[in-house]
Amino acid sequence: MSLVPLPIPTLRPDDSTDRYGHARLPASAHAPMPEHVDQVPYGRFRNLYLYITEACQLRCEHCYMGERLDRALKMPYDKVVDTLRTWRKLGSSKLTILGGEPTLHPDYIAIIRAAGALGFGHVITTSNGLDPAWRKFRQMRPSDFAYVQISLDGGSAASHDQIRGPGRFDETLRNVARLAEAGFDTRIICTVNKANAGDALQLLDIADQLGVSLVKYHVFSTIGTGHGAEELAMSPMEWIEFYEQLERVGPGHQTRIWYQPTYARRSRVAHYAAQGYCGCIGRTLDRISVFPDGRCYVCSYLFDTELHFANMVDGDVQLNRAEGGNEFDLFAKAMTRSACGDCKAPTACGGGCPAEELVMGAASCAAVEDIVPVCRLWKADVPIA
Repeated sequence: MSLVPLPIPTLRPDDSTDRYGHARLPASAHAPMPEHVDQVPYGRFRNLYLYITEACQLRCEHCYMGERLDRALKMPYDKVVDTLRTWRKLGSSKLTILGGEPTLHPDYIAIIRAAGALGFGHVITTSNGLDPAWRKFRQMRPSDFAYVQISLDGGSAASHDQIRGPGRFDETLRNVARLAEAGFDTRIICTVNKANAGDALQLLDIADQLGVSLVKYHVFSTIGTGHGAEELAMSPMEWIEFYEQLERVGPGHQTRIWYQPTYARRSRVAHYAAQGYCGCIGRTLDRISVFPDGRCYVCSYLFDTELHFANMVDGDVQLNRAEGGNEFDLFAKAMTRSACGDCKAPTACGGGCPAEELVMGAASCAAVEDIVPVCRLWKADVPIA
């Protein structure tokens, strides 16, 4: 595909360091709009990640949805609205709509409009950016979203199509260009693995050319479908070396860059703390992920487990009281003692990553002494020169 420079869309004024926009949307023709709900200054669950469908056209080797993709549950519109209303009352202000592929939900547009009507000030969506998604987006306005995040798994057709199928790179890139040209705040997210690490940084050149406002990198995790593709997984040191290279080349680009440290050299922990890192998401309870079956998780690394936080039942949040325990019990233990029991830098580590210990069987720092686990949900910035 020949890349032609496009005008860079003007970012809307921001009211936070994330430069989120605002979504205030009219009622749809077929779905009544819920009444506005004022946010409660509760200080928890600020970020709501709502998986409205498990359906997707693709079967990417790194997808953390795993067998849910074959189940393909869809959350009914009324249940979506009840869920949004409940978590809004509990303090949520930033909403990310996900799947599967969220645009495959038959009520996708109505759901986005309902979120705006309820008072979510930052409505975000993540999509595979294929043509069916573009057909939904072209019926909408840039003001419907804070931003639209499109998945690109590599900076070339060779790497992206190896994961997502022949022709997908050109199709997705064409729709990224359409979104940016139409004035949507368009962003790229890339899952880095051994197959695409060699050209993933080329996405920065593509982003600059297309007018993409931000590129986010995170590391492949062996959860979900990733269990069957462990050969793609990068070691902690390989990931650290990748994002340190990103930090070196990033300032030469006009596109903003986020990356998720996931692991850090011990000497870098103070740097991330200065950027706002607060440790394990289980301590801050800043985020909640809700699936179509009603399961609610705080930590995405536990999605494969029964150790979820709560269940949505008829619009109410009911704590998971299963015999196997609740994920908050796991986090609470790490607050009183380190996950590994023999931490060499407890003030830097903050108790470690109990989810990593549970899923992987050992803390990452057990193999490499200089490594400190960093919450894989936290994003660090690469400064723009």
